[in-house]
Amino acid sequence: MKILIVSATAKENGLICSELSKGIAARIKEPFKHDVDALVTGVGAVPTTFFLTRAIDGYQLVINIGIAGSFKPDYPLGSVVCVKEDAFGDYGIDERGTFRSLAESNLLAKEEFPFHGDTLVNPWLRDKFIEVNLPMVRGVTLSTASGSEERIKGIKKYWNADIETMESASVFYVCNLLGVKFVCLRAISNLIEPRDRSKWEFEKAVNSLTMEVRNIINRIS
Repeated sequence: MKILIVSATAKENGLICSELSKGIAARIKEPFKHDVDALVTGVGAVPTTFFLTRAIDGYQLVINIGIAGSFKPDYPLGSVVCVKEDAFGDYGIDERGTFRSLAESNLLAKEEFPFHGDTLVNPWLRDKFIEVNLPMVRGVTLSTASGSEERIKGIKKYWNADIETMESASVFYVCNLLGVKFVCLRAISNLIEPRDRSKWEFEKAVNSLTMEVRNIINRIS
């Protein structure tokens, strides 16, 4: 099987590989029984959509990895979760100070593939094509990471998400449209609160994520 590991930054990929240049797939040097490449897309939904779409041909599985903030204390810093559904959380209309999503504003049909309302779902997790023994969470993808009480309160109220990322909905979107199996993994680096990088556990999160990626690849027959 040909597998593509996709991350926004090289720092989020702890696997041993060649020097990574944005947008160019490089072979992982670890001795997996599958052909495993890595792709760095850059931060954000737009570059992830572009570079993943350009690179995805010929791969049977995409594993999207990275760090994430958690809205809930249920997931300890450094723990790894699997994103079962996601949404583009700031795509919508500001209606006199009230946010309305694209579906709520009738700018997106309620069942316009690959969306279900505003939600993007990973259909392959139900097929058990890959063994993922991790908590399944709901994500929200934002162009601006939340870092103030007012914004955090609004995002939590509207989307009721477990975690926040800046790219994962793009992977859901591209892989669903192109019919490529995928799994999105995130390691919790911080709680979502007024921004304070001194409380983050980036290294711990990446180490846990790397270990889980290795486990998942080695379990694929």
